Amino acid sequence: MTSMLKLLISVKHAGEVGEALYGGADIIDIKDPSRGSLGLPDLELVEEALSRVRNWSTGSVETSIALGDVDRYGPELKYVAFTAAKLGVDYVKIGLATPSMEEALRISREASKIIKRSKKTKLVLVGYADHASVGFIEPLKVIDIAIEAGAGVVMIDTFTKKGKSTYDLLGLEYLRNFVEKARRKKLMTALAGSLKKEHMRITAKLGFNVVGVRGAACIGGRNGSISRRLVTELKEEIISFR
Repeated sequence: MTSMLKLLISVKHAGEVGEALYGGADIIDIKDPSRGSLGLPDLELVEEALSRVRNWSTGSVETSIALGDVDRYGPELKYVAFTAAKLGVDYVKIGLATPSMEEALRISREASKIIKRSKKTKLVLVGYADHASVGFIEPLKVIDIAIEAGAGVVMIDTFTKKGKSTYDLLGLEYLRNFVEKARRKKLMTALAGSLKKEHMRITAKLGFNVVGVRGAACIGGRNGSISRRLVTELKEEIISFR
């Protein structure tokens, strides 16, 4: 039997947590979409959202924080990573928004040093499906960086949110290779990037561990509000694949 694909729902304010949680999300991801694909959220939002998850869930729901689309290493990255780990989230996501393998590796290594102090938190390194148009390193190379830096999860997302999904930008063979390469190195895999309900089954079939969604879970698109009904429909689509 195929292991269940986990549904990650990204929330932009604490009021969306209940809709995502009771709709069936497995992971509540906290970010600020107005600040980019992996926009760093305000600390107050993170604290309130985490409080709601921990008070309202049975403990099986995981949490994650986006730390930004990072184009170069700066000392503030360690402070942000340290805070995220101290908050006790399960995952912290960093987008490698750079064309330089050397810079991406430095970002990843420095963040990993801090995250490893927490026995619970895993570092998620994110590559972009639209890497060719934005000039960043490709997702397959993110796997190599994750191995060297000691990250636990690799993810593909889109940097620009202009309607094209990851499936529009990368072929199935590329995505299959991504999963197989990561699996050989014992890395978890996650997929996001303007994904819709019809993408849930193929994502599960490809063998990804996590699928990340915001727009398809919102009334009014990515900048709208999370809908419990839409989250439930996404979750039911995943369950139907088993």
